[in-house]
Amino acid sequence: MQTIIDSQNDKKKPLKLYAAVFASLLITLPLLASALFSSEKSDDAQIYLDEITIKKVKTGNLIRDVRAPGNLIAKHRQWLSARVNAKVIKRMLEPGAVVNPDTVILKLSSPELIQAYKKVKIEHKVVQAQLDALKEVHITQMYQKQADVKLLTVEKQQAIEDAAAKKQLIDDKIIPQYQYSEAVLREKQLTLQLEIAQFELKQLPRLQASLLKVEQAKVAQQALQVSLLQEQVALLNVTAQIHGILQSIAVEEGQEVSLGTELARVADQTNLKAELRVQESQAKDVQLGQIVEIDTRRSKITGTVTRIDPAVINGTVTVDIALPNKLPSEARPDLRVNGIIEIKRLDNVLLLDKPAHWQTSDTAYFFKLLDNSTAIKTQVSIGANSARSIQVLTGLKQGEQVIMSNTAHLEQYKTLQIN
Repeated sequence: MQTIIDSQNDKKKPLKLYAAVFASLLITLPLLASALFSSEKSDDAQIYLDEITIKKVKTGNLIRDVRAPGNLIAKHRQWLSARVNAKVIKRMLEPGAVVNPDTVILKLSSPELIQAYKKVKIEHKVVQAQLDALKEVHITQMYQKQADVKLLTVEKQQAIEDAAAKKQLIDDKIIPQYQYSEAVLREKQLTLQLEIAQFELKQLPRLQASLLKVEQAKVAQQALQVSLLQEQVALLNVTAQIHGILQSIAVEEGQEVSLGTELARVADQTNLKAELRVQESQAKDVQLGQIVEIDTRRSKITGTVTRIDPAVINGTVTVDIALPNKLPSEARPDLRVNGIIEIKRLDNVLLLDKPAHWQTSDTAYFFKLLDNSTAIKTQVSIGANSARSIQVLTGLKQGEQVIMSNTAHLEQYKTLQIN
């Protein structure tokens, strides 16, 4: 049975329940409001103006290029090397001297070579004298053989007349038969001797010519030896051989040098080309005929690609650049230069300065400024890029400003508040 007290307690229960619900709402509503407010603000982030770099979209020419270091190289170079074993006795010039083909750069000495040269000169004189003597002998032999033929002709004629006279006498029975027979035999003998002498006279020039060829060959052989050693002796005076500048001397006075030792280098300073060392990964874009800007650090020279080395050396490809005939005063062989090879050129396109952290992509997100205090995340289509600029295809217009600083840590936000 319900008592009065129990009845009163039942009336108080709804009041307590309402009070508890109200208290719960007081606690949860601020939390929900805070959560909702926080959710609304999750698309925004704060950033300070002095911490960012802002660039403007502009119209201009985009030049895609390849940059590479290199050197100026003389087209005409002369490496001078020792042609004989010798000793350096004097350096006539020092690097930097202007030279012509006959300018003596070094003087060498080789006593053995000089002695050998003198010996072959004497031997040449000996065989030349023997040849001259042989020619005189041949003249004498010719005269002698001609005289023999003439004498035998006379004797033969006498023998013919003697035989005819004795034939008359034997017919008159004045002399015995054997004397006539002797006269006939002598005529035949002289006829045969005359024929032999005439044949020998005819063959003598050919025989003498053969003997002369043998001696002349000996003379020619000795003359060749003299000529070769004379050239080697002349090479003891090392000459420049071309017009140009003496670039270096690789030996010192008193130094012994052997055949093939590098002595000096001469280059034609008026006819230069550039050799650039292009990274292997970039060389695929380089083609013949492309325009190149060569920077000497004092002047800029325009050239063209004329040769691409097919070989890769130490990760680089050598590219030859033709230069104009008229070059600045500082241009000289081995001068270090930087080259910019123009790979592609786009005129009148939208450009942005290339950020330092840029990674090549077809699409990128930039924060575009709406005003001085707000920037929104914008998707931008990217075209070509160069060392300094990137091409904007869509997403931005000329004159609009974007934040170029690295905002990778803010990519989850759609809006930036600039303070």
